[in-house]
Amino acid sequence: MIKLFRIDGIEAKRFIEPENAPREIRIDNNSTILSISYEDENKVKMSFKFTVTYSGIGVITLDGILIYEGNAKEIAEEWRKKHRMPDEVAQEVHATIINNCVIEAVWIAKELRLPPPIPPPAQFMQQKQTKKKSDVVGYA
Repeated sequence: MIKLFRIDGIEAKRFIEPENAPREIRIDNNSTILSISYEDENKVKMSFKFTVTYSGIGVITLDGILIYEGNAKEIAEEWRKKHRMPDEVAQEVHATIINNCVIEAVWIAKELRLPPPIPPPAQFMQQKQTKKKSDVVGYA
C-alpha cells in the first residue's frame, strides 16, 4: 500500500515553436523506479522518474519518492538482487506514479503549449478507424 507520494523535481522543455510542430505527434509516457531502500520491516522508500516524450518537440520529466508499506524485506531484497519488484507491488507502484504524474503533466503541457499526455480513448479510436465515408456525423 502506498503511504506517501511526493514530487520533488520538475523539468520541462519545448524544443520547437508551436506553429512548426507536426500535425501528428507521438506521445510516450514512461515510469521508472530508480532506487528502493529499506526503511523498516514494513516500509521501503522508492525514488522514481516519470517522463513524457513528445516525438522531438518537447519533454516533461517529474522526479519524486514514494513510501510503500508491505513486506519491505522481500521487496528490498528482490530489488537488490534482480532490480525487480514483485508483480503485484510493481503494478500498484507504477499505477500510482502514472495516475499522479499525468495530472501534473497535463498542467505543465498546457503552459508549454504541448498536447496533454493523455491517450485518446480506445473506443473512440476504433470507431474512427471503422467509420465509412457515407456515415453522417452531426445533427440535421
